[in-house]
Amino acid sequence: MSASMNDIKSRIKSVEGTMQITKAMELVATSKLRHAKERAESTRPYMETLSCAIENISRFASGVGGRYSEKTEGGKTLYIVIAGDRGLAGGYNANIFKLAASLDKDGTGIYLPIGKKALERYKRQESE
Repeated sequence: MSASMNDIKSRIKSVEGTMQITKAMELVATSKLRHAKERAESTRPYMETLSCAIENISRFASGVGGRYSEKTEGGKTLYIVIAGDRGLAGGYNANIFKLAASLDKDGTGIYLPIGKKALERYKRQESE
């Protein structure tokens, strides 16, 4: 069963078109990644200043407690779950949800979801 010459030419054009689309998608992804890196790098000075401030506060505030830093008996644990809002973060979100579930062994934890996917997940879980 041999393919006709027109079928082969059609298939070659189809593959070439797919290659062009893939190359365009790669260029867009590269550009987005570069912009994300630039934004992350631009926050570095703020993070260093904040880190230094927190370090100074913790150094001088040793021995000073508060009700939020005390461990209580029989209390519930709050899990702050930060998940992605947009696409292509399925693996990240799944791993975050698995981690939160593994940390909450007895199932009595309280979840504070941040992000659209986390909110949807815990709303759905609450209704079940």
